Amino acid sequence: MIKFVRHIKVGDQEFETWFGMEIKKKGNRPNIDIFYYTDDPSEELSMHQLIKSNFQSKKEALQFGIKYMRSMYQDMIQREKEVAKNEKKTEQSDSEEKVSE
Repeated sequence: MIKFVRHIKVGDQEFETWFGMEIKKKGNRPNIDIFYYTDDPSEELSMHQLIKSNFQSKKEALQFGIKYMRSMYQDMIQREKEVAKNEKKTEQSDSEEKVSE
């Protein structure tokens, strides 16, 4: 498996992302699978997760992988904002209850 790192920018944040690419021959055509790693692949606990398989070119697989991970990071950032907003609302309602007692 080919392992490489890409830096994916989402808004003002940059994420270091490790990818893996596995290339197999199917007849005369390549069959390429793209993976992402949970951490640096040299780390013992790092695992790879399949993003998608059956690409015909490395470029196409990499473009899909980057687009997939960017979307995942955007979702993660959005969830973090929502959790922070909910925690702030909870803290405000808790402090209001204490004042009224």
